[in-house]
Amino acid sequence: MMETICQECIGAVTVLTLSRPERMNALNKPLLQSLDDAFAQVASDERTRVIVLTGAGEKAFSAGADIKEQRGFSSDDAYAHMRWGQAIFDRIEMFTKPTIAVLNGVALGGGLELALACDMRVAADTARLGFPEITLASFPGWGGTQRLPALIGASRAMQMMCSGEIQSAQWALQAGLVNDVVSASTVMNHAITLAASIARHSGEALAMLKSVVRTGLTDGRVAGLEAEARGVAALWGTPAQQAAQEAFFSRNKTATTLPPFDIAG
Repeated sequence: MMETICQECIGAVTVLTLSRPERMNALNKPLLQSLDDAFAQVASDERTRVIVLTGAGEKAFSAGADIKEQRGFSSDDAYAHMRWGQAIFDRIEMFTKPTIAVLNGVALGGGLELALACDMRVAADTARLGFPEITLASFPGWGGTQRLPALIGASRAMQMMCSGEIQSAQWALQAGLVNDVVSASTVMNHAITLAASIARHSGEALAMLKSVVRTGLTDGRVAGLEAEARGVAALWGTPAQQAAQEAFFSRNKTATTLPPFDIAG
């Protein structure tokens, strides 16, 4: 079966599906390259406002890196492979459009690292998540050591990575690793509904919002606040912002007072 990415457009939402179900969507080089290419293609699609990423089949989002592919690696090979995968996941993290990972089954190792590169994560109640690399005398190498502590705190992240234990979807929810946990039968519909609610908003504003949040996370609060102010200023007076502002006032023109909503924030 050819390793590939399946793509489906649902209005302003594009669904990308890792399609190696016979290998639990393990991430080998062809699949990762196809994923990188798919994101590059969607980036130029003006119809798409939100990306939903999931795995084919009912067992796995992705069981992680394809270990068979890495047998016989030299130290230099391992380094190059880690840097290559990091670059792909960095591009996903920096993607201008919001991304939602749908964890329809297990998300392990590199598969969980891929989910962490997305902006949001929705999990089926049957999903299991973990970093088992330590059981192979290694540890996450595609950004997991950096993204996981930033998301759930260093202490919990160290426990998860040092123990290699596989955690439940409910544990992940309580830890802040996923946004929502719903039944396996409804997880895709839940994610599409969430994506569609986001896609209703200005694509320019969503892209600016992502950029500002990322600036604060990577460069600190002072830089983030400056980016925030400049971002709002850059959006102010654009056609989309003017139309939204006029619609806001039109909906409330018969009210004696406006609702407590600051259109700037």
